[in-house]
Amino acid sequence: NEPLKHQLFLKGTARVALSHHLNLWSAVSIDLNNNFNTLRPSDSVLPRVRSELNQYLTQGETGIDSFFLEDRRSLKSDLHLRSYVGLVEEMFGGVGSELLYEPFGKRWAFGGNVNWAKQRAYPKDFQFRDYSVITGHVSAFYASPFYNLDFGLHVGQYLAGDKGYSVEARRTFDNGFAIGAFFTRTDVSSEDFGEGSFDKGLFLRIPVHLLLPINTRSHYTTVIRSIERDGGRRLEGNIGNLWW
Repeated sequence: NEPLKHQLFLKGTARVALSHHLNLWSAVSIDLNNNFNTLRPSDSVLPRVRSELNQYLTQGETGIDSFFLEDRRSLKSDLHLRSYVGLVEEMFGGVGSELLYEPFGKRWAFGGNVNWAKQRAYPKDFQFRDYSVITGHVSAFYASPFYNLDFGLHVGQYLAGDKGYSVEARRTFDNGFAIGAFFTRTDVSSEDFGEGSFDKGLFLRIPVHLLLPINTRSHYTTVIRSIERDGGRRLEGNIGNLWW
């Protein structure tokens, strides 16, 4: 009925380096103009881990996108660890850890992560809702020699408590631009999942230096989905973070 909505906003991100391994990350969005509404409530029969998106876009149009403490370190030359606690993304906070085994000079790697995640309140402040879940995955990665294509396979439990697997592929170009696609199948039936049948979408990473006359490592990352549902959903940006 209303296929196109818009928002104009300012987003500021910051990192405070507390030590060689420890960083405090934050991101805040300030709304300038939008036409979001909640006229179409979620009809999901699953825990509404993503389908209440319109509530976050209206009540949390200006809010804290993330605010978390992160520790990154290499335990060995081929074993890397990432741990984090806080507001890790727009809809969830919690605590978690990721381990990556990547032998030097090899095209393959294995990893795993486990998280305790609690759903954030709609205004995107420091409040939380009642829902919490343990989510985690084991992963396998492969960097192919063809066209800079990289692949990931993840098997585990998702935010709605469903279990299954995700497959993703990305291609990174020499200028830093990256594009990819993914899909997820879990033990949620197509009927319970709702419109779309299963989670799928596209990944884009756009380097800022392509748009500005300066040299910077900053980039804009987004995921494009045909529809927001609750099955097969992961913590955004957390699975395979060390590898990608």
